[in-house]
Amino acid sequence: MMRIVTIVSCFIVSIQLYAQDPQFSHLYANPLYLGPSFAGSTGGSRITLNARDQWTAVAKEYVSYSVSADHYFSGTNSGGGLMLFRDHAGDGSLTTSSAALQYSYSINVSERFSLRPGIQFTYAQRKIDYSELTFGDQISIEEIKDYTIEPQLEQSITYIDFAGSLMGIYENYWFGFTLDHIARPNHSLMASKIKIPVRKVFYVGSKYHIDTRVGKKRVSELLYVMMHFNQQDNFNQAFLGTYYTRQQYIFGLWYRGIPFLKTYEDYKNNDACIFMVGFRQHNLTCLYSYDFTISKLISDSAGSHELTVTWNWKSERLRRSKKNMKVVPCPMQEPAWKKYDSQTM
Repeated sequence: MMRIVTIVSCFIVSIQLYAQDPQFSHLYANPLYLGPSFAGSTGGSRITLNARDQWTAVAKEYVSYSVSADHYFSGTNSGGGLMLFRDHAGDGSLTTSSAALQYSYSINVSERFSLRPGIQFTYAQRKIDYSELTFGDQISIEEIKDYTIEPQLEQSITYIDFAGSLMGIYENYWFGFTLDHIARPNHSLMASKIKIPVRKVFYVGSKYHIDTRVGKKRVSELLYVMMHFNQQDNFNQAFLGTYYTRQQYIFGLWYRGIPFLKTYEDYKNNDACIFMVGFRQHNLTCLYSYDFTISKLISDSAGSHELTVTWNWKSERLRRSKKNMKVVPCPMQEPAWKKYDSQTM
């Protein structure tokens, strides 16, 4: 009985919370989800695989996947990207799938400063699987009935959407913003219309060099400090974090929440502390993180896990080019090959 109640409760919560987009902890390891300005942002080709398993202690947790590919066309200073996304809520009872095409353009305003505007077109489907649901009138002492008198929703709905973004890079600093769901499409499975709220994203970061000596060897270490703010409808969330890299190893520590802002009455906006570890070797970058819940769900969620694997290839044409594009000075964006832009060294 408790298992059935848990399943139904999780499904109801998933419908109520889906007014906000799923959030990933790997902001810069999954860059095309952050905004279309990141399409082609490495100056070469890139393929990214990402998977997130949220609240693993919940019987029917939330699982999200994304696969993306992008490329920089040096002859036109343009970047193109394709992102496939799928989100499962309630063990697949409610799923959202989408395919997004992205375009960005790199503008070198000066030797030290560049801008990257970007646009995105999205085709999405939202679907519900009634075979995975159990309603109250199906529950009896002796058995679970196969039928229900509950009115059923539409099994699926499709819609198109748009997003726009702008990113700036100045030496070892970067900033940007993204506006997603500009079209405000209807994603309701009911007869009434429920429009997706516009998602507003702002981010900023910086990179610092730390030189240390190990015996007679001089070791270069890097420290990155970043801030990310996300607002959608009445939902506000912030990420504050840092990356530390030493040779091919990556370590990260992030906090998600706004402690001085209450999401609901008597409920502080504290979500999680995020611990990250990863490595870069040649064209391959791997990053794993664990979200340690610090909200009131600490005893029920068991945290969240996320894994990202990225392959980068640099364009041979860009290797020979004297006019280099600027890369976001972040360990998840700078390719593992030898740095080719003195502004990001």
